[in-house]
Amino acid sequence: MSKQTAKQKVIDAAQQLMTSRGYSATTVDEIVKLAGVAKGSFYHAFQSKEELAIAALEDYEEKGWALVSNGPYVEIDDPVERALAFVQFIEDKSADLWAHGCLLGSVSIEVAHSYPEVIQRIDELFDEFEDNLAAILTPALEARGITDITGKALSIHFLAVIEGSIITAKSHLNPSYLQQGIAHFKHYLELLLAVDKAM
Repeated sequence: MSKQTAKQKVIDAAQQLMTSRGYSATTVDEIVKLAGVAKGSFYHAFQSKEELAIAALEDYEEKGWALVSNGPYVEIDDPVERALAFVQFIEDKSADLWAHGCLLGSVSIEVAHSYPEVIQRIDELFDEFEDNLAAILTPALEARGITDITGKALSIHFLAVIEGSIITAKSHLNPSYLQQGIAHFKHYLELLLAVDKAM
C-alpha cells in the first residue's frame, strides 16, 4: 500500500464518518479502522484531526464539482438554456451527490464556533462553489438583461436551496424532498428568465 493510497483511504473514511456522525463524534481510531490503515499512517499524513477534516472537505468539494462540471449542458450554446439544463443536471445527480447529506454543510454547523481554521476553509470552499455556479447563471441573467440580481446572489440562493433541501429530506426521511427542492428552484429560474415553456 503506497502512502498516497493510505492517505486517500483515510480521507475517504473521514468523509463517510463525519457525514454520518458529525465531526466531534468521529475519532481518529474509528477513521483508521474504517480506512484499514495503521494509526501511524494517519499521523504520517496529517498532524491533527482538524488538518484531516480540511483535506476531506477539499477532496469532497473537488469530487462533487467534478461530477457536475461536465454534464450535457456544456454543449448548449444558448446561456438561458444552458443554465436551466445545468440545474436539471444537478437535480438528476442530487442523489449521487447528497443522498447521505452534505459534508460541508454538516461540519459547518457543528464547528462554526469551535474550529476557526476549519470553518474558514468551509467558507472558502462554499465561495468557490458559488463562483462556479455564478459562472453558469450570470450569462443567463445577462442574456435577459436582468441587472437587479447578480449571478453570485443567485448562486448563493441556489446553494441555500440545496442545503435546505438536504436537511428537509433527512428530517422527513424522504430523499425525494431533495430533488423537489431543486426542481422548485428551476421553476423559479424559469420565471425569472421569462422562459416560454411552450416554445
